[in-house]
Amino acid sequence: MSVAAILVVLLAAEFLTLLDLRELLNVHMIVGLILIPPVLLKLGSTGYRFVRYYTRSPAYREKGPPLLPIRVMAPVLVGSALTMFVTGVWLLVLGHKSDQVLFFHQVSVIVFAVVFGVHLLAYGLRTIRTLTRARHERPRPQGAGLRSTLVASSLGAGLVLAIALSDLIADWGGGPGFH
Repeated sequence: MSVAAILVVLLAAEFLTLLDLRELLNVHMIVGLILIPPVLLKLGSTGYRFVRYYTRSPAYREKGPPLLPIRVMAPVLVGSALTMFVTGVWLLVLGHKSDQVLFFHQVSVIVFAVVFGVHLLAYGLRTIRTLTRARHERPRPQGAGLRSTLVASSLGAGLVLAIALSDLIADWGGGPGFH
């Protein structure tokens, strides 16, 4: 199970809530909170690969660097993702009290959506091929069990986070969270 595949599904669900945010605000907040730990896991694993590549680890050097446009966009993707989640949680905690935080959240969502869309186009097909090939051609790679456990744990942590903050979600007035 790949954290990237999980993120694509959850991000698609999150962006679909934007079609009717007035009715789906609670779902938007719940999915947003569930997304936080898997996003942090993805940032951690990508950061680890980044460090291993630039510290000249043979296994990581052999695979080569990411595509140049993706490397250039990476700081924008990471920065907009972090801003989007920080301002989202900040809005949840503040309630209806900050148009400025809402503005920063909305801008970060737009920037993230554009940059993530390019990232998804660049890597989406390759990821699908890798996942398909991994199931049919190769034995499970070393550490696959740990990776699967980390992905499942990150989803569980996101669910726990959403449940823990369900009172704040309900306070937004869009109906019950997990009550």
